[in-house]
Amino acid sequence: MNKNIFFFLGTEAELIKVFPVILDSMKKGGICHIIASGQNDLTKSRIMKEIPLNGMFLELSRESDIKKSAKGLLAWFIKTYRSASEKIEEKFGKGVFKGAPMVVHGDTVSTLMGARIGKKLGCVVCHVEAGLRSHHLFNPFPEEIDRLLTSRFARVHFAPGAEPVKNLRRAKGRVVDTVYNTILDSLKYSKNMPVLTKGLQDILKQDYFVFVMHRQENLANKEFVRQVMDRVEKFAQKRKCVLILHKITEVTFADMGILKGLQADKHFVLLPRVDYFDFMKLLDGAQYVITDGGSNQEELHYMGKPCLIMRKATERQEGIGRNAVLYGGDIDAMEVFEENHASYRIESLLEDYSPSGVIADALRHMKSAEADMGYKNGK
Repeated sequence: MNKNIFFFLGTEAELIKVFPVILDSMKKGGICHIIASGQNDLTKSRIMKEIPLNGMFLELSRESDIKKSAKGLLAWFIKTYRSASEKIEEKFGKGVFKGAPMVVHGDTVSTLMGARIGKKLGCVVCHVEAGLRSHHLFNPFPEEIDRLLTSRFARVHFAPGAEPVKNLRRAKGRVVDTVYNTILDSLKYSKNMPVLTKGLQDILKQDYFVFVMHRQENLANKEFVRQVMDRVEKFAQKRKCVLILHKITEVTFADMGILKGLQADKHFVLLPRVDYFDFMKLLDGAQYVITDGGSNQEELHYMGKPCLIMRKATERQEGIGRNAVLYGGDIDAMEVFEENHASYRIESLLEDYSPSGVIADALRHMKSAEADMGYKNGK
């Protein structure tokens, strides 16, 4: 049995999906350590206060050091990666990594960084949310490339369902079907958390829909943004629109000269990013959601909420054709969805099943890197 379990995390989105695994692993006797790349400042997250970490925490860099550009992110990746192994061994010692799990999550540049570092240190790289594929190398970018490369380093692949498992049929090591994504456990946890965002309780009592657009490939297309906002403003005449202002969204809207108009429009409520637990309550109270977020697609499927995914392609199959519609490049799909959104409402899937528990059990019973490298698709 492995006592030491290392979780390499870079973004708050990764933390959101992994913290139930950490909690379950500690309950099952694991000593859990978090190595934060610094891509996001995890120390500011409300979620960290919910983790009574029984191991150590190490931050490799600071988010404030990253220049907000593609070149800046690349420069940060190279600099952080080069010094990471030395910092990690200085913190934890050199004899604790051989055969220990190094858990990475998802598809960020930090995922890839953690997988490379884990292999270098002699860990068993364990990839949570493995096997998701859009089958388009540059869409989404760089996420699809990050997934493909991470799979090469991983020797335990925790795949959320039949399709991701199928995508890993040629992967080296062991493939574990968790059936659902760990976000299912995060959602159930959020149900019992109090609302902290000022004014949110009043919003939750109203008739509203939620609009989220923060992906760079969408916001870079100014004509597309104007077409989308023309329709969102039309929908907001029927029910209030709660618009989540990611920083990149706010800057784009300000540059385009549409931010002030939205701020003055009584049909809109503009909110900065709220913490995960409050955001889940906001989604759960909406009539429907229009979003370009992949995780939102999964969350809304488990909630049974109608949603329109503002992407041309998605690596996730959750909800498509049931509660979710993929816009797929057809701007008119927005109006069709809005007119028929009620028909996409389905039963909630927040059932008594724990993908995080499946992962925690597998981590608990891992014996060595050599043993796990001998597995192939669970055999």
